[in-house]
This record gives sequence, structure tokens and C-alpha cells, in this order.
Amino acid sequence: MTRTGLGFLYAAVMLGGAAADRNAFADGLSGAYLGGNFGRARSSYDTGSIDSQIASLVADSGDTVNFTDRSIQRMSDAWWVNAGYFFNPYIGLDAAFLHVGEIKYIAVGTLTGLGGNQSISSATEVSTHGPALSLIARLPLSENFAVDLRVGDYFGKAIFNNLITVDANSAATDASKTNSSLLAGVGASYTVAGHWSVRLDYLRVNKTGDSDVGKFSVNLATAGVSYTF
Repeated sequence: MTRTGLGFLYAAVMLGGAAADRNAFADGLSGAYLGGNFGRARSSYDTGSIDSQIASLVADSGDTVNFTDRSIQRMSDAWWVNAGYFFNPYIGLDAAFLHVGEIKYIAVGTLTGLGGNQSISSATEVSTHGPALSLIARLPLSENFAVDLRVGDYFGKAIFNNLITVDANSAATDASKTNSSLLAGVGASYTVAGHWSVRLDYLRVNKTGDSDVGKFSVNLATAGVSYTF
């Protein structure tokens, strides 16, 4: 046999051994699991729509509003707990309950009308939480390390709370909407102590809410642990 032929034979043997090793450690990655993640979320909520709605309501009364100072908190804590089952080392089904975070928005200004100039403030909080069901595709890269992709449905409840204060008078508005949104994400896990894994995940909830509470997307970056039985 030529030197080139021996080289191809050696490479084939080595690749076959690597595949066998991967199958060996991947066999231990299937089954049921429980987990939880905690991290931070950022919302894309359009706060300008709140100002526009208030301006429209004020205009209906013949008044005008001018917001001169605004503050918004788009980042918030986010978490989820989940349970699932991997039918084999590569494909699994995940059920989770997610708190996807909230925004807090405050606008302060002046209301001008027949009664003269009055101070006005608008305080708004928008949050969303709910269950999700996802399909996970996992790729084991070593005995302990794996990466995964997930795509699923987030059946979230978006909640809108607004408090408008004019001088000493206040009026509150509340609304909520539950609907389905696309959930997608990427993650990585490292197995320690046999059944335990530590995780890093990035998720996106796309276009939750509706016209009553506002339609917005949320990005989450989290870390967590899971236990495979």
C-alpha cells in the first residue's frame, strides 16, 4: 500500500474513533430535566406612542400638553423555570414559564388650556409573563459541552398600567392582552457532576402585546442550571 493510501486509512480510523467517542458521551444526554435561569431583559417598547395617545386625549378637550422631561428604564430582571425531555441527545421539547421583564416610563410637563398652565405627569409600567413551549436542537461538542437552538411559542400576558396626574388629580388606566409570539434563542451548556449543567442563554420574544397595550419585542440574556434525571 502506498504512503498516501496508508494516510487515508489512518485518517478514516481516527474519524471513526472520534464519531464513536461522540456517540458514547452523547448517549448520556437524553431524558427528562428541570432547570431555571435568571438574567436581564431589554424591551423595545415605543414610549412615543404613550405620549401621542395622551396628546390626542388632551386635544379632544381643547387643551395641549408639552412633556419637557422624560426617563425610561428598559432594562429589568428576567427569569424562567423550565422542564423538558430530550428524546435523544439531539432533539428535545421544553416547557417553561417566563417573566420577560418590564419597562418603566415617566414623562413630566405642562398642560395648557382654559384653566391656564398646570403640571402634568405620566407614569407607565409595561410587563409581560407567561408559558412557552419550544423545540430544542442540540449539538454535543465534547463530553461536557453542548450548544443548542430553540424555536417555540410564547403565550404571554402583556400588562399596561398608566397613571396620569394633573396638579393634585390623578386617573389610572389598566389594560392586558394575552397572545402568541415567536420565541427563538441560542444557548450553551456545560455538564458538571454528572447530572448537573450550567447554562448561558440568549432569547428573543418577538412582537408580544397588541394595539391596546402596545406591541413590542424583548431580548433576554440569562444564566442558569439544569438537572437531567
